[in-house]
Amino acid sequence: MTFESGTKTIIEKFHAITGIEERRYAEDHLNASDLAFAASKEAISAANIDKNTLDYIIVAHNFGEVSKGTIQSDMLPSLASRVKNKLGILNANCVAYDLIFGCPGWVQGIIQAESFIKSGLAKKVLVVGTETLSRVVDPHDRDSMIYADGAGATMIEETSDEGGILSHKTVSYTSEGEAEFIFYGPANDKGAGTQYIKMFGRKVYEFALSKVPLAIQSCLEAS
Repeated sequence: MTFESGTKTIIEKFHAITGIEERRYAEDHLNASDLAFAASKEAISAANIDKNTLDYIIVAHNFGEVSKGTIQSDMLPSLASRVKNKLGILNANCVAYDLIFGCPGWVQGIIQAESFIKSGLAKKVLVVGTETLSRVVDPHDRDSMIYADGAGATMIEETSDEGGILSHKTVSYTSEGEAEFIFYGPANDKGAGTQYIKMFGRKVYEFALSKVPLAIQSCLEAS
């Protein structure tokens, strides 16, 4: 697709709005679970714990494994199960599951991990966010500039110290068509064929501006 503004101008405006300076892409032989595994190893090492004492592994993502050069997502077994296997965890009581929750998936994973710990169901939870979005975006779509590849992992543990999540607030789509702001669609330079992640960028932006500040206000008041 051709735009009236030049590439340099588009990049400068994009940076000014989002703060994003660059995107990182996974190496061709690495998939989302590989990135998640690498991040998990570092998190476990930094926390200095025995990996076999983990009660839960929560992996947040949206598209599963998308191998380079393919157009099919693979979610069986779950990415969390793959991470557990790659880590070599032998504890059968360590529950590994995936969380499909859009962009705030990792945050929601943290909320669930804290809930498990506060309820006494767990003492140690590994929360991971991972994605290889470069393999599901339309290169002819300007909105896809916001997507890239990466993973991050965090250890959440029971403690007697003060702190933790003071409050949280989750705002979801309503029935007013907002659930369709992000969807699958054909490439901008083709009428049909492979489907890519697409979004109505301005509508998502407007939703964030109208809903997120109120959620933050609610969070601050509760804390």
